[in-house]
Amino acid sequence: MSGSDTTLVARARRPLILVVEDDPDLGDAIVAFLKDEGLEAKLARDGDQAMRLVDQLRPAAMILDLMMPRRDGFSVLRELRADGRIATLPVIVVTAIFGLSERLYATELGAADYVTKPFELDELLERVRNVLASHADDRERTESAS
Repeated sequence: MSGSDTTLVARARRPLILVVEDDPDLGDAIVAFLKDEGLEAKLARDGDQAMRLVDQLRPAAMILDLMMPRRDGFSVLRELRADGRIATLPVIVVTAIFGLSERLYATELGAADYVTKPFELDELLERVRNVLASHADDRERTESAS
């Protein structure tokens, strides 16, 4: 296998994280940081684009802003839960909303984690790695039980 073939294989194995953020500076910063840390990352600017990309890309996890134009993060979570995709797609909610009721509602809709803005990118990366590891463990347990 040539060096470029090895690079393609390595890229293919990196988990893809879908970042859903309407703030272009923050969205670009999160995507660049995740890529620098060895993950694949794609950016969706709103909930409608996010739902299209979930179907097209089959991401390993999603980082989801709650407050967005057109379709907000709660609407995205409701749709993912309604059709069962939330069971295979861990979602980390990232928002400036500090209220306990919003946090509980996001969790009730299936969010795997909740991070409030402002946050450190290192903290977000740790949360992403935790949900990826937890999801992989769940998948292994399910496969070994069948």
